[in-house]
Amino acid sequence: MKFNYIFILTNIFVFKIFAQDPLFTNTQQSLIYLNPSFTGSNGNIRYQSVFRNQWPNLSAPYVTLYNSFDMYIKPLRGGIGLSWCNDNQASGTLVTDRVDLTYAQHFSFMDNKLKIIPSLQVTYFQKYLDETKLNFGSEIQPRRGFTWANEAVPFQTKRNIDFSSGLLLNFKHFYFGTSVFHINQPDEGLLGYSKLTARLSMFASYNLAMGEKSILHFVLRYEKQFRFYYYQLHINALISKHLIVGYGYKTNNCLFGNLGYRNNYFSITGTYERYLDFGHDAYELTASFNLRNKEQRKLISDFEKL
Repeated sequence: MKFNYIFILTNIFVFKIFAQDPLFTNTQQSLIYLNPSFTGSNGNIRYQSVFRNQWPNLSAPYVTLYNSFDMYIKPLRGGIGLSWCNDNQASGTLVTDRVDLTYAQHFSFMDNKLKIIPSLQVTYFQKYLDETKLNFGSEIQPRRGFTWANEAVPFQTKRNIDFSSGLLLNFKHFYFGTSVFHINQPDEGLLGYSKLTARLSMFASYNLAMGEKSILHFVLRYEKQFRFYYYQLHINALISKHLIVGYGYKTNNCLFGNLGYRNNYFSITGTYERYLDFGHDAYELTASFNLRNKEQRKLISDFEKL
């Protein structure tokens, strides 16, 4: 019980100083979350969904749900997207909802071999704190019950507008992207003013064809927010056009693997992570649904176009 209070306090009241965004390990099925410039990248219509459970063996886990819908609009030569993210910390103690509206302008060169795609994302977010789940023995008074020290009672709800931007370079089967989230660093404080610090995201990936039915997919990723750094290196393989297997390593001495199935219309993948230093695990369940024309469905597309 004592550990639970320490865990919740560390991760709730830390928002007075800074905050970290939830990050998904399976990048190919959370593409717009990785970089807004992926909006419309599959050339038609796409829906992606992610469910992440961080450290489920603890009594106060983190559960994050993400859904995105995007499509490419030919007359505009651009993509539009709508996404929603629900981040539930400590079993509903702190819940953050984000709704994103994204536009990406696609520029093509060298007979479509080279694409440069800038993007802009506008977000409305809301944080909700359930005070009834924060009870501490030191705050008990005989007549008034639970009270907050020095009467510093946090706000129950905080709402604001957020802006982000991305840039994607795609040359044949090579992708490089960079994005900056929370450009305006909006106030999200529940105990006074607290800005949401900007997050820098960079990644590079390459799809190597291994015959007509198989692909090797290499990914290198780097994130920085406030004083925290995140890096990820992994490799995926599409085998016989349908089977997806992958393995990788990321920050905090974490090893992970994924296993999935893919066909012309949808992809489903499960990812398991093991944090070697902490002895804890995490998992993700992800899915992509695609609508393409008949000719495009016959081809094996890159992982970034799932």
